[in-house]
Amino acid sequence: MVKKSSRFVKFNGLARNFIFTLSTQSNLQPMHSNTKMKRIILNSVLFFLFNHALAQNNPAHFKSALDFGNGTVISTFLDVSMVENNQFKITSPKNADLRIAGGKARLARLLGKMPKKGIMITIKGAQKADSLFGETKIPMFGKMKFKGKVNQQTLSGDLIDEDGTSVGTIHGVLSTEERIDQTVLYPKILKTIQDNIYSKDVLQTKAYKKFEKQLEKLCSKAHDDIELYFGFNMRAQKLPFSHLTLVITQESADKEELAENEPVPNAPKSVVFEEKNTTTAYLQIKNFSSSTAELEEALPKIVANTAYKNLIIDLRENGGGGISAAFAFAKYIVTEDWEVGYFPTNKLQYSGYQPELFKTLPELQPKDTEEFGNELKKSPGVKLIFKKPTNPVFTGNLYVLTNGHTASTC
Repeated sequence: MVKKSSRFVKFNGLARNFIFTLSTQSNLQPMHSNTKMKRIILNSVLFFLFNHALAQNNPAHFKSALDFGNGTVISTFLDVSMVENNQFKITSPKNADLRIAGGKARLARLLGKMPKKGIMITIKGAQKADSLFGETKIPMFGKMKFKGKVNQQTLSGDLIDEDGTSVGTIHGVLSTEERIDQTVLYPKILKTIQDNIYSKDVLQTKAYKKFEKQLEKLCSKAHDDIELYFGFNMRAQKLPFSHLTLVITQESADKEELAENEPVPNAPKSVVFEEKNTTTAYLQIKNFSSSTAELEEALPKIVANTAYKNLIIDLRENGGGGISAAFAFAKYIVTEDWEVGYFPTNKLQYSGYQPELFKTLPELQPKDTEEFGNELKKSPGVKLIFKKPTNPVFTGNLYVLTNGHTASTC
C-alpha cells in the first residue's frame, strides 16, 4: 500500500514544502514497528533534503528595509544562506564598492580598505531554536548584534548595540528584484541643488559639471540606498563647496517630520560624561544633531560642581549637526555676546567674501535649525548671533579635542 502525504517542514528555520512517499505492509508489521519505520524513512528523507539544500547553496533573496528610527530607513537587498552546523550568513549585494567608486575599488579591496567581494553588510551567526543570533558591522552605524527570524516569505530582526539596546530593525520580503530604480531621483536631486545652492555661479564650474555626469551614472548603476548614499557623498566631497550631502530619510504617513529635539526611541547616546579626577570633567559630544537633551542634562551638573577647574570637550569624529544642540552647548560655555557667522543665500548679489555687505544682513538667534532654515529660504541671508546667557556658565579651563573629522557645527 502506498500513502502520499504533504508536510510543511522547517530546515534550520527555513520552511520548505516537499512531498514524500512511504511504503508499509501492515499485515507484516505490528503498529509500533510500522510507526518506527515511518520515522526512520522520514528522518532519512529530511536528512537528504537538508544536505541537498546546503549543496545547492541557493540563498533566499529579500528586499529589505533597515529602520533606525527618526525617518532613517535604508532600502537594500539581503540574501540569507544557511551553512554547516546551524550557521547562517546574511549579505547585501556583491560588488557594491565597484558601483560606488568604480575600478579603483579593486585596489582598495587588495589594500583591505573595502569589504570582501564589495559586500557592504554581512551578518554572521548561529541559529538557536527558531531564532537567528549574529553580529554585524553596518556602514554609518558600526558594530551591532542581530537577533531575528526568517521563513519562506519574510526576514525580520533587531539590531542591538553594545548596551543591549535595540537601535534598529530589519524587515524583508521575499523578492526577485535585483536593484532599486534610482534613476528617478537624478532630476530631482539636480533641481534641489539648483533651487537651494548659495551661489548659482558654482553650478557652471567644470567640477560641478563632472559631478553631474558622475551622479547620472551612479543613479543608473546603484542597486540600493547604501550605494547611492556613499557614491553621492564621496563625489560631493570633491566639489568646490561644502555641505552638499545626501541624507537617507523617509516621510511619515502624515508627512510630519520629527522635531529636531525630539528624542529617538532606543537611540545610542550622543554625549558621554566622565570624571577624570576631582578637578577635571570630560565630555564627549558625538554629534550636534541628536545631543540637545543630553547636553542640557549634563552641562548644568558640570557647571554646578565648583570643584571642576578643567573641562575637556571631545569633538573628535563629530561631523556637526544643527543649531539647537550647538546653542545648548554654548549656553553653558559662552561668557559674552558672539557673532557666530554670516550666512548669505542666492537671493543676495555678491562675489566672494564681502564683510561690509554681509554686516548689513539681519541678526538672528534662532531657537532651532528649522527656524534657521526657514529664514534662509526667504531672506538674502542672516548674521547668526548668540547672546550672552543669563544662566551660570563654566569659567574654568576649557580644552577642545578635534581631528580631521571634526566639522561643520563644531
